[in-house]
Amino acid sequence: MSEFLVADISQKIVEHSIDAIIVLDSENKINLVNPALEVLSGFHFDELKDKSLDYLFPKETYPEENKTAQITNYISKEESHYATGHLRELELNTKLGASIPVEIRAFEISPATDGTKLFATIIRDIRERKRMEDQRTLLINSLKLLAYMDELTLLPNRRSFYDSVQKTIAIVKRRSRDSVLAVMDIDLFKTINDSYGHDIGDMVLKGISKIFTDCLREEDTIGRIGGEEFGCILPDTDVESAALVLDRIRESVKAHRFFIFDNFYLNVTISMGYTKVHPSQQAEEIIKFADIALYQAKNSGRDRIQVYPV
Repeated sequence: MSEFLVADISQKIVEHSIDAIIVLDSENKINLVNPALEVLSGFHFDELKDKSLDYLFPKETYPEENKTAQITNYISKEESHYATGHLRELELNTKLGASIPVEIRAFEISPATDGTKLFATIIRDIRERKRMEDQRTLLINSLKLLAYMDELTLLPNRRSFYDSVQKTIAIVKRRSRDSVLAVMDIDLFKTINDSYGHDIGDMVLKGISKIFTDCLREEDTIGRIGGEEFGCILPDTDVESAALVLDRIRESVKAHRFFIFDNFYLNVTISMGYTKVHPSQQAEEIIKFADIALYQAKNSGRDRIQVYPV
């Protein structure tokens, strides 16, 4: 195969490449671009000829260090910012002022006929890849959130609440500060579901969750740990202060009117059991003690709070 034929084939490959290609000289001046680069950047070759590389990659310019984007920098294997070989992700500046994420690979090619060193860069548009990566990250984060969040009330779920209890025990042990754990249950919730339907039951659950959140401090934790059962952690709170907080929540729920339809409203009450968090106890044990107090509150007539030991 003659050199002329090889050159002709090479030129056609460059012209029809879906990746953008730039050829630069040793002075960092653009000598050649292919049609794909013109389409990607919006610049015509006449607008780029003899421009430096940082014309297309202005974010790679470091004026405080008097440095510009040099093609030789992307070839040096010693550069610590390379992820893999000569590949690097950059932002390409377009004629319209937009930035396009691209992957660039730079290498030295055969010298020109006059002996001048020439360098080539292959530039790949990675917008679609970035979009897929962002979607994947969003999906992973959403799945992580769902793993620790109750889908209906958007409160921490049982798994997340147990983790919070364990962290609270560790803090109590380390700082010797009082904390209280409470378990709350909606009174006669099965009757609400049976009488008005599960959609009304769900509405009550969401409404009560909002009341809990509104009544508590930012540092407090409230989670849905069962069907109509909620758990609450009050850090830096003694038993006496916790009783005041929990009774305020109970009163807020009792005073709230849950809209059903037309002019019909539903009144709901809750019962609560609470106990002091001891550093020597396990999370399951503390929640069990609060549950015992909760059952005592229900057996005593509901719509009340009860501390453990009862």
